[in-house]
Amino acid sequence: MDSKQPEPKYKIGNFVRCWYDFYNYYHGYYETPHVNSMHGIIVEIEYATWPDNEYGEPEIIYVVYCTDGVYRFFIEDEVYEIP
Repeated sequence: MDSKQPEPKYKIGNFVRCWYDFYNYYHGYYETPHVNSMHGIIVEIEYATWPDNEYGEPEIIYVVYCTDGVYRFFIEDEVYEIP
């Protein structure tokens, strides 16, 4: 069986703004979920598969070296390129 990896939206070296998408059970309903955004450069692109993924398609994970000197992992919906 051929497993085709999805094409990433962003590339290594892109300067991006990122935040973790937490759902309402992680924070209050009226809190702004994107207050603690981070900025950094994409240094690696990885692919992950989850056992409960009903479609079987790998998910793109971006490794971002943030401006505070920490490497963090974000899924594609949590990353936005800064032009």
